[in-house]
Amino acid sequence: MRVEPVITSLQARLRELSSLASSDPAVDEAVDLLVDALRPAVTAALNELAEQVAVEVGAQLDDHIVEVLLVGGDPTLRVAEKRSTTGAAAPSGDEDFDARITVRLPPSLKEIVEQAASKHGASVNGWVVDVLDKRAKQSGTKGQKHVTESFDL
Repeated sequence: MRVEPVITSLQARLRELSSLASSDPAVDEAVDLLVDALRPAVTAALNELAEQVAVEVGAQLDDHIVEVLLVGGDPTLRVAEKRSTTGAAAPSGDEDFDARITVRLPPSLKEIVEQAASKHGASVNGWVVDVLDKRAKQSGTKGQKHVTESFDL
């Protein structure tokens, strides 16, 4: 889904509506400022909608995982079979990948994670789940709490 055409359409519709009320150029400028101010909220709402679509579609596809990836800032759905893309077993065998965690990263770390996943022939989600699973198991052997949940990023 491309976000920019949706925002452009919203801006055009608001301009149409404002022209009904007034032909004042200041009103048009105010509409443009309003749409620019709302851009982050509209983008977040569209991303949330894509996440909801992924959950709904994933619930209907028992043997697949539906992920939302950001490609060029636009949400894109990715459908994959329910198995570890790195060849390792899923963290808890038959456990579904339905838990979610949102992680905010610096862009440089995100790029490193994407490159590492690509190098291993895995999706970012699959690679991160595999790394978290291995790390949690390592820390569990050092007397620390052992995490048994899978993480879906």
